Amino acid sequence: MQIIREREIDLLLAGRAGVDLNTTRAGCTFSEIPSFTKSVGGSPANIAQGAARLGLRTGFLGKISRDGMGEYILETFRKAGIRTEGMVVDQTGARNCIALTEIISPEQSGGYTTDGEAFHHGTYLYRTGTADLLYAPEEVNRTLLGQARAVLLSGTAFSQSPSREAMFEILRLARELGVWTVLDIDYRPFGWQSREETAQCYARAIAQCDMVIGNREEFDAVEYLTMPQNRDNEKSARTLIEQGVQLVIVKDGAKGSVGYTAEGDMVRCGSIPTAAVKTFGSGDAYAAGLMYGLLREKGLAYAMQLGTACASLALTTISCGDAMPDFTAAEAHRAAHEEGMMP
Repeated sequence: MQIIREREIDLLLAGRAGVDLNTTRAGCTFSEIPSFTKSVGGSPANIAQGAARLGLRTGFLGKISRDGMGEYILETFRKAGIRTEGMVVDQTGARNCIALTEIISPEQSGGYTTDGEAFHHGTYLYRTGTADLLYAPEEVNRTLLGQARAVLLSGTAFSQSPSREAMFEILRLARELGVWTVLDIDYRPFGWQSREETAQCYARAIAQCDMVIGNREEFDAVEYLTMPQNRDNEKSARTLIEQGVQLVIVKDGAKGSVGYTAEGDMVRCGSIPTAAVKTFGSGDAYAAGLMYGLLREKGLAYAMQLGTACASLALTTISCGDAMPDFTAAEAHRAAHEEGMMP
């Protein structure tokens, strides 16, 4: 993999930066939650915070609301050392995305509606007409992008216009400027018009990417039109590599992750047994650790191990972005479990 070494920014993130309202108590339903704490959230925002805490020089491309929440996001990023000149402030009155978290076991979600149907529990995400989805191609900061070694885009940001066109503009400029391009598939059904639209859009984006990260469900979304019956992770990865992708990372939960390179290498990394408090946020922590290892040129095996260690630690906390581990904690956790992660 050829990633430019000497630039001012190691990693740019592009997509959603919103506000998470995190439950202060795990194990109770929404009606029982006593209070919430706030943090900056959204998959790319979580990765940005995680990468910065590990020691990477980071920045962000996206759009935020012109209100107290937008101000809070900017202040949080600046305190973390994340470059914010690529963040545009909305002028239309659009609000930021908000996510409220509820952490319960399946056994606790036993409530029923008046029609006898079970209530849905989990993360409550409000993202209709939000500021991040109004980010437009002409608002992409070319100067900041040209200062970066790599840019990681969240697949969710492709789900609606004009954010979709802005992401494609980032990919176009990145190729022109020699910036390594990474797609975290981050597939979430809401926001997309159809599975056909999803697959077509992802196919177009992947054709312009150097690296792709995803799990089985996400690769299923990518392959909906081309290989709808495929469940073979290696086949999925090799198909993308044939299209020009240099590195594919397949996440497989408790089974760990596998990296496939354009040179034909396959690197396996096991998981770390973890007493998880929650199930969300680990993928973002994994991406932060993975990118740290790659951009610090530590090798793919080390990068995947550090990502796994970050993911494991993230699962033990209630919140996400503000609970990403620093390098000292992540490296100690990786080293303690290194033997168990080896194939």
